[in-house]
Amino acid sequence: MKSEERKNDRSRQSKGTKKSIDKISESTEIADKKKRGRKRKIPWDWVVGRAPNYEFQLRAVWEKLVPRLLNAKTEADVVAAFVEFGGPYDGEFVPRLSSDILALLNDPDFPKRAEPRIKFMARSLAGRPSIAFRTSRDICEKAAIRQELKSPNKIIRREYYVECSCGYKGPALDNACRKCGAQSLPSIYEWTGRAPSSNEE
Repeated sequence: MKSEERKNDRSRQSKGTKKSIDKISESTEIADKKKRGRKRKIPWDWVVGRAPNYEFQLRAVWEKLVPRLLNAKTEADVVAAFVEFGGPYDGEFVPRLSSDILALLNDPDFPKRAEPRIKFMARSLAGRPSIAFRTSRDICEKAAIRQELKSPNKIIRREYYVECSCGYKGPALDNACRKCGAQSLPSIYEWTGRAPSSNEE
């Protein structure tokens, strides 16, 4: 009777729990469970990187391109405008993005002035065809705000704490003792932050 009960307990445990084949598959299962939310269609870095490239290209040809572009009624008109006045960057936009460009031209929020128009179109197209126009612009605007909040200053020198045989203890100056000017010798002890003892010299 006892042996039969043990077999039944083992069968119940095997049904209730799923054992992984190895540690690698177990770790991947745990990683998959931790992921939440909707998976991004493309990395945001791609969108943020494309937008300034599109801005540069559109700005270079905008003055000649815009009169013909604003009169475009069909995708073929958009393609013709870029082929005639958008060189050498026409291949970046048409025919792949011709339908998107036509939709942006007919967008009620399409700006009236040249520079805002260029930014609006470049940022809207940066995520296409994977991301909607508005989402693409939001990603670029958030990145621009983060860039503006960054400090304009740069670290021009990094120093470290030293203890010199002359008695000085404190931050170094140009990798040397501030009191006597002693230079530190490059050695493996620089990685440990510990000076060699008398037995190690």
